[in-house]
Amino acid sequence: MEKQPSSYVRNGEMVKLPIGFRFHPTDEELVVHYLKRKVFSCPLPASVIPEFEVFQTNPWDLPGDSKERRYFFGKGFGKKRRRVSGCGYWKATGKDVQIVASGSNRAVGMKRILFFYEGKLGRGTRTQWVMHEYRLNSTQVQAMEDWVVYRVFQKRRRPKKQEGVVSSQLSQRSIIDLVVEDSSDPGPPQPDSPSSSPTEFSIMGLDQEQGGSSGYTCFSSYSYMRKH
Repeated sequence: MEKQPSSYVRNGEMVKLPIGFRFHPTDEELVVHYLKRKVFSCPLPASVIPEFEVFQTNPWDLPGDSKERRYFFGKGFGKKRRRVSGCGYWKATGKDVQIVASGSNRAVGMKRILFFYEGKLGRGTRTQWVMHEYRLNSTQVQAMEDWVVYRVFQKRRRPKKQEGVVSSQLSQRSIIDLVVEDSSDPGPPQPDSPSSSPTEFSIMGLDQEQGGSSGYTCFSSYSYMRKH
């Protein structure tokens, strides 16, 4: 199936990128080349990130292709940990991550991870929708507009392995290995069975020497049994 080109929103309209182009910036690129320029009102490398209030609707109803990662500019919300949105709310998880510039130890921004929960505030069910919220350090935005940039996407579910099938396959392999091991070991020599007594071997040899007298031998044995 042919994959459709990536799309973005510009001036409220859907615009598709040329085939083969994808907008996949790293955390550092997103903060330094887009967010920082937005905050300081500098020209952006490309007009591919629209301004949109992401907390006005559900994540699957946001503009753009829901199968792709979508990016939006919005106003910061400070240290709020839960944000009501649509039929649920966004809740931050873990600690904020510091974004460090490559080639130096200088922090250029912060990253916060949020998950979308369906249901009432505090009692919702966690979904696979994720939001990355990027902001500049507080020292960089004094007396400037508090812009942030959002990355919204849906995590793909990984198929779970069937434990019963795996354990059954392992048990079958163990049985096969055991059978192969037993068949390869001849074991100690077995004692001669009663049917292979020296007397019988001598009789068999006698029969072969007499050449066809085996019937006579059987008849004599039968007559002897009738008499006794």
